Amino acid sequence: MEKLLASQNQRIIRLSRGQKIEGEIVSITDKEITLDLDTKAEGVLQRKEAQDQSLKVGDKLKAYVYQTENESGQVVLSASQQTRSTTITNGSRGGRGLAWDKFIRAQTLKSRLQGQVLELNKGGLIVEVEGVRGFLPNSQVGFDLLSKSGGGMESLIGQILNLGVVEVDRNNNKLIFTQRGQVTDEVKNKLKEFKSNQRSGGKIVAVLPFGLIVSVKDRSSSGRDEMGVEGLVFISDVSWEKVEDLSKDFKVGQEIEVVISGIDEELGRLNLSIKQLSEDPFAKLAEKYPADEVVKGEIISVSGLGVIVKLEDGIEGLLPAPKMDVNTTYEVSKSITLLVDNVDTARRKINLAPFVTSTAGLIYK
Repeated sequence: MEKLLASQNQRIIRLSRGQKIEGEIVSITDKEITLDLDTKAEGVLQRKEAQDQSLKVGDKLKAYVYQTENESGQVVLSASQQTRSTTITNGSRGGRGLAWDKFIRAQTLKSRLQGQVLELNKGGLIVEVEGVRGFLPNSQVGFDLLSKSGGGMESLIGQILNLGVVEVDRNNNKLIFTQRGQVTDEVKNKLKEFKSNQRSGGKIVAVLPFGLIVSVKDRSSSGRDEMGVEGLVFISDVSWEKVEDLSKDFKVGQEIEVVISGIDEELGRLNLSIKQLSEDPFAKLAEKYPADEVVKGEIISVSGLGVIVKLEDGIEGLLPAPKMDVNTTYEVSKSITLLVDNVDTARRKINLAPFVTSTAGLIYK
């Protein structure tokens, strides 16, 4: 028990922006490297940033924390503390204080600042405002900017933006921007032609790493080629199952059907979904796994979060780190027998527990 508690204490370490951390590589793809940081979340590093391209699963790798949590709950890492961190570039401490005060004042007064797009990453855009680098998350990007990305997100580099300040965290050197609040009345009026949960046809105008831009027909469109306004299907809303690469299944010009999941007047865009056109198959499959059911599966990953077990095609279960048996060796591809603890249909997750075959050493309350 002492060993287990000690291991859990390591997993609740609080990370901060710019912090140097070491992790063990648990997976490598063409685009990113995933590391077990021995915390509650895994870390992701862009593959192109790794200086050693011969890295393999199991190797140790050091990197810097760029973002403590992205939209997927992962820690975004950078190989360089200088190029990927949000830092004040003024030389003196007094100048830094004045810079932070400027952003705090802009946040309080809801005034706009002008910045330039410098870099891209999986979660959004790196922008610079008067010598200060900050982050513009994909969820805060206005549609006027996204509509310019038909040739790829790289085309956004160098764009000059009007930005609002969402968050200023002096202690963690964190600065978050938004494009909310600058939509024209013309765009707002177009958005009013749509309703939430409305189904509509559309045409893909851009395939981005994080989603699809779709030109959607409004209710007044009479011709097949007449389109209303553009909307965004985030990659998480494309399918009930995880999608890694949208370019494999979607092309510019392709006609699709979508559901309007929300209308964001402040960003001037429709939030769209493809997966909501059908029922979540997880709910029906999960009925096969009642609580306390004994199940067998294959371990597909082991990390600080716990053990991911494949129970059948399309169904995975999680043995959380706090419930891992210190006397059991968990290895990828190894078969394992466990118990179903509970099924969380909202999060599409089957929580597992160790299958105890002996009562030796157990304490009953």
